[in-house]
Amino acid sequence: MAEVISIVTIINIIVLLIAFILVLIYLLPIILVRRFHTTNNILTGNVCLICTIGTVYWIVYSFLFGFYMNDVLQSAFWCIFSSYPAQMVNCLFIYSIIMITINRFVTIIYPNKAFFKRHAWSFMSAAIQWIISVILPMPHLILSAQVSNCHKD
Repeated sequence: MAEVISIVTIINIIVLLIAFILVLIYLLPIILVRRFHTTNNILTGNVCLICTIGTVYWIVYSFLFGFYMNDVLQSAFWCIFSSYPAQMVNCLFIYSIIMITINRFVTIIYPNKAFFKRHAWSFMSAAIQWIISVILPMPHLILSAQVSNCHKD
Protein backbone atom coordinates (compact mmCIF):
# COMPACT_ATOMS: atom_id res chain seq x y z
CA MET A 1 0.00 0.00 0.00
CA ALA A 2 2.85 2.40 0.82
CA GLU A 3 4.40 1.74 -2.58
CA VAL A 4 1.16 2.74 -4.33
CA ILE A 5 0.97 5.97 -2.33
CA SER A 6 4.60 6.73 -3.19
CA ILE A 7 4.00 6.11 -6.90
CA VAL A 8 0.88 8.27 -6.91
CA THR A 9 2.73 11.03 -5.05
CA ILE A 10 5.63 10.93 -7.51
CA ILE A 11 3.24 11.08 -10.50
CA ASN A 12 1.40 13.98 -8.86
CA ILE A 13 4.66 15.88 -8.31
CA ILE A 14 5.77 15.23 -11.91
CA VAL A 15 2.46 16.52 -13.29
CA LEU A 16 2.69 19.61 -11.07
CA LEU A 17 6.28 20.25 -12.21
CA ILE A 18 5.18 20.05 -15.85
CA ALA A 19 2.36 22.49 -15.12
CA PHE A 20 4.81 24.80 -13.36
CA ILE A 21 7.17 24.81 -16.35
CA LEU A 22 4.34 25.43 -18.82
CA VAL A 23 2.94 28.30 -16.78
CA LEU A 24 6.40 29.89 -16.56
CA ILE A 25 6.79 29.58 -20.33
CA TYR A 26 3.47 31.40 -20.72
CA LEU A 27 4.23 34.01 -18.04
CA LEU A 28 7.73 35.06 -19.08
CA PRO A 29 6.75 36.69 -22.41
CA ILE A 30 3.98 38.62 -20.64
CA ILE A 31 6.55 40.00 -18.21
CA LEU A 32 9.47 40.51 -20.58
CA VAL A 33 7.89 41.70 -23.86
CA ARG A 34 6.68 45.27 -23.53
CA ARG A 35 3.95 45.04 -26.18
CA PHE A 36 2.28 42.34 -24.08
CA HIS A 37 1.76 44.77 -21.20
CA THR A 38 -1.96 45.22 -21.85
CA THR A 39 -4.75 45.20 -19.31
CA ASN A 40 -5.93 41.74 -20.31
CA ASN A 41 -2.42 40.32 -20.29
CA ILE A 42 -1.69 41.80 -16.87
CA LEU A 43 -4.69 39.93 -15.49
CA THR A 44 -3.61 36.81 -17.39
CA GLY A 45 -0.14 37.23 -15.90
CA ASN A 46 -1.77 37.43 -12.48
CA VAL A 47 -3.43 34.06 -13.12
CA CYS A 48 -0.08 32.63 -14.24
CA LEU A 49 1.62 33.98 -11.12
CA ILE A 50 -1.05 32.40 -8.97
CA CYS A 51 -0.65 29.11 -10.83
CA THR A 52 3.09 29.14 -10.14
CA ILE A 53 2.49 29.85 -6.46
CA GLY A 54 -0.18 27.15 -6.38
CA THR A 55 1.95 24.52 -8.06
CA VAL A 56 4.87 25.22 -5.73
CA TYR A 57 2.57 24.93 -2.72
CA TRP A 58 0.97 21.71 -3.95
CA ILE A 59 4.36 20.19 -4.81
CA VAL A 60 5.61 20.85 -1.28
CA TYR A 61 2.30 19.66 0.19
CA SER A 62 2.33 16.46 -1.90
CA PHE A 63 5.93 15.77 -0.97
CA LEU A 64 5.39 16.32 2.76
CA PHE A 65 2.11 14.46 3.03
CA GLY A 66 3.16 11.74 0.59
CA PHE A 67 6.47 10.80 2.18
CA TYR A 68 6.37 12.28 5.72
CA MET A 69 2.68 12.02 6.60
CA ASN A 70 3.14 10.68 10.13
CA ASP A 71 5.67 13.36 11.07
CA VAL A 72 3.53 16.12 9.57
CA LEU A 73 0.35 14.97 11.30
CA GLN A 74 2.11 14.86 14.67
CA SER A 75 3.27 18.44 14.34
CA ALA A 76 0.73 20.90 15.72
CA PHE A 77 2.14 23.69 13.54
CA TRP A 78 1.70 21.79 10.26
CA CYS A 79 -1.64 20.44 11.35
CA ILE A 80 -3.05 23.91 11.93
CA PHE A 81 -1.30 25.87 9.21
CA SER A 82 -1.37 23.41 6.32
CA SER A 83 -5.00 24.07 5.44
CA TYR A 84 -4.83 27.89 5.32
CA PRO A 85 -2.37 28.16 2.41
CA ALA A 86 -4.34 25.51 0.51
CA GLN A 87 -7.53 27.50 0.87
CA MET A 88 -5.76 30.76 0.07
CA VAL A 89 -4.19 29.36 -3.12
CA ASN A 90 -7.52 27.94 -4.23
CA CYS A 91 -9.28 31.24 -3.48
CA LEU A 92 -6.59 33.12 -5.39
CA PHE A 93 -7.14 31.02 -8.47
CA ILE A 94 -10.93 31.21 -8.36
CA TYR A 95 -11.03 34.96 -7.68
CA SER A 96 -8.45 35.68 -10.39
CA ILE A 97 -10.76 34.02 -12.91
CA ILE A 98 -13.66 36.04 -11.50
CA MET A 99 -11.64 39.27 -11.83
CA ILE A 100 -10.90 38.49 -15.47
CA THR A 101 -14.61 37.90 -16.03
CA ILE A 102 -15.54 41.18 -14.32
CA ASN A 103 -12.86 43.01 -16.30
CA ARG A 104 -14.15 41.65 -19.61
CA PHE A 105 -17.74 42.45 -18.64
CA VAL A 106 -16.88 46.04 -17.73
CA THR A 107 -14.88 46.60 -20.91
CA ILE A 108 -17.82 45.34 -22.99
CA ILE A 109 -20.42 47.39 -21.12
CA TYR A 110 -18.29 50.57 -21.01
CA PRO A 111 -16.10 50.42 -24.14
CA ASN A 112 -15.45 54.18 -24.17
CA LYS A 113 -14.33 54.53 -20.53
CA ALA A 114 -10.58 55.01 -20.52
CA PHE A 115 -10.23 54.01 -16.86
CA PHE A 116 -11.06 50.37 -17.60
CA LYS A 117 -8.32 50.23 -20.25
CA ARG A 118 -5.57 51.52 -17.96
CA HIS A 119 -2.98 49.44 -16.19
CA ALA A 120 -4.11 50.92 -12.88
CA TRP A 121 -7.48 49.21 -13.31
CA SER A 122 -5.90 45.79 -13.83
CA PHE A 123 -3.48 46.22 -10.91
CA MET A 124 -6.30 47.43 -8.68
CA SER A 125 -8.43 44.44 -9.69
CA ALA A 126 -5.57 42.06 -8.93
CA ALA A 127 -4.88 43.75 -5.58
CA ILE A 128 -8.52 43.48 -4.52
CA GLN A 129 -8.55 39.83 -5.49
CA TRP A 130 -5.36 39.14 -3.48
CA ILE A 131 -6.71 40.95 -0.41
CA ILE A 132 -9.98 39.01 -0.52
CA SER A 133 -8.14 35.72 -1.02
CA VAL A 134 -5.90 36.34 1.99
CA ILE A 135 -8.69 37.49 4.31
CA LEU A 136 -11.45 35.04 3.36
CA PRO A 137 -9.75 31.82 4.66
CA MET A 138 -8.79 33.48 8.00
CA PRO A 139 -11.81 32.14 9.94
CA HIS A 140 -10.80 28.61 9.00
CA LEU A 141 -7.28 29.25 10.29
CA ILE A 142 -8.63 30.53 13.61
CA LEU A 143 -11.11 27.67 13.86
CA SER A 144 -8.51 25.01 13.08
CA ALA A 145 -6.19 26.48 15.74
CA GLN A 146 -8.97 26.20 18.32
CA VAL A 147 -10.21 22.74 17.38
CA SER A 148 -6.93 21.12 16.37
CA ASN A 149 -7.17 17.43 17.12
CA CYS A 150 -4.94 15.92 14.43
CA HIS A 151 -1.75 15.88 16.49
CA LYS A 152 -0.94 13.65 19.42
CA ASP A 153 0.18 15.35 22.62
